[in-house]
Amino acid sequence: MKESIAHNNRLINNYYPADYTDTFSQEITCNQAITPKEFHNLAFNQLPKWMEWLMCLRNVVVKPWGLATNIRFADMICEKSPNEEIFGRQDKHLSFYVSLWCGNFHGNRQVLRITTIVKYNNILGLFLLYKILPLCYHPFSFKPYQKETLQ
Repeated sequence: MKESIAHNNRLINNYYPADYTDTFSQEITCNQAITPKEFHNLAFNQLPKWMEWLMCLRNVVVKPWGLATNIRFADMICEKSPNEEIFGRQDKHLSFYVSLWCGNFHGNRQVLRITTIVKYNNILGLFLLYKILPLCYHPFSFKPYQKETLQ
């Protein structure tokens, strides 16, 4: 289990410990501060066609294990603060949470950070976490998209 990784005063700390965690961040240049709601919209509501196809593939792969495939990210929001939004879901196999964190806006620059944590709840969850979901999920999918979305 991984404990919280120095995310001082962040909502995501409420969801540790975790079996898997990753964080991607980028400092961007922008004309005004980006809010967590705007970050959510950029990252999940304006998907390029290749990402939509990847999400459809993910849904086909995980459906036989009873994982929900028709839930919108906006319906999974758990917590919000002025700088962070947490969305996630628990099911019988896995629990996952994603933090969309927006740093302070200074001199037309701002750091945006996405953190994902996953806990497996049973042996099938462990299998899904390490064998199935990596085929359809970031970091493979997010890294190229990150530059496309945030620039």
